[in-house]
Amino acid sequence: MSHQTQVIPDPFEFARRRNTLNGEVDARSLPRLAAEVQGVTAQPVSYELLGSQVDDQCFIAISASASLIMQCQRCLGDVCCEVEVDSRLLLVPKGEAMPDEDLEVDDFDPVHAAHDFDVLNALEEELLLALPLAPTHDDCSVPAAKENGDDRSPFALLKSLKTKS
Repeated sequence: MSHQTQVIPDPFEFARRRNTLNGEVDARSLPRLAAEVQGVTAQPVSYELLGSQVDDQCFIAISASASLIMQCQRCLGDVCCEVEVDSRLLLVPKGEAMPDEDLEVDDFDPVHAAHDFDVLNALEEELLLALPLAPTHDDCSVPAAKENGDDRSPFALLKSLKTKS
């Protein structure tokens, strides 16, 4: 696994020169992401940053893919989720206001940037935003209430309480 530079010294110059930065990182080294998932697979998170400039606006596009283990929201078991990130960040100098009229455009997100742009922090943020809200297995069903020989639905008792009142 290669660990390239994790900081871009001048993100605006990076964007103006249309530079690229590729790398791989172990998801366990991203603390906020590691706290949200059950585990990670053996494959590292691979990422690519691509700078660009349109008119006088500087952008960094982030592409990444990760294979993460999350908790299935139906059976509560582990489920492997393939997370893909493809986002574009508008670089706004620190201290300047975020562009209000451009917030309606959905193809980029404005972020404050200064010298020493933290690549791994930006990558982690985009991965967190790309996590599925309710991960489930493709062929998973809600567990049945068959503990202690009881085949009734867990809601059957609630239904009987409702009819008594």
